[in-house]
Amino acid sequence: MINVAIMQGWAGGKWNTREFEAALAAAGYNVTPTLHADVIIAHSTACYDLPAKTSATYFVLIDPPYWPGKSIVKRMLDKKKFDTKLAKQALGWKAVAQKTFWEIVYIFAKPKYTQIALQHNSQLTFLEKLKEKNVGIIHNENDYLCSPDIQVPIASYPNVKFIRLPGGHDDYYTNPQPYIDLLPKSL
Repeated sequence: MINVAIMQGWAGGKWNTREFEAALAAAGYNVTPTLHADVIIAHSTACYDLPAKTSATYFVLIDPPYWPGKSIVKRMLDKKKFDTKLAKQALGWKAVAQKTFWEIVYIFAKPKYTQIALQHNSQLTFLEKLKEKNVGIIHNENDYLCSPDIQVPIASYPNVKFIRLPGGHDDYYTNPQPYIDLLPKSL
């Protein structure tokens, strides 16, 4: 069984990834802390906080908030507007309120991620740590935090595969299957 760790981003946490974790388990993966992981899935700002030492050999990085020259604050506001509209249409105001509540909880629980988002959002320095690993970087088509041109700078990393999927920045929370399909079946 493959051990998979999930590293949630700046405004994400266990509440957000409960569906994704259940889908991983149903697909035969074991969800574990990063220390014991074969595969690490990092979302958003968590891409900038990968463990220095890990036995993981495969990394899936979902929508790192990389976009040189575009304000991170503006991107966050655009993302929230998009998320609210989408969630309201699909799930109603109650779902919007719940997600917003948990985003606020996680933002205050992870002040380090606020600093990371503000300081590193125009860099891909985390890829330097992963030169000996297999890496997939996912960019969702409707992501307001990750540049659609991210594939240009990552092309200089032969170990990194670029993957574009439909959906928004937090799509893997509620639509796990396309992301699970990208995971290795064996290592």
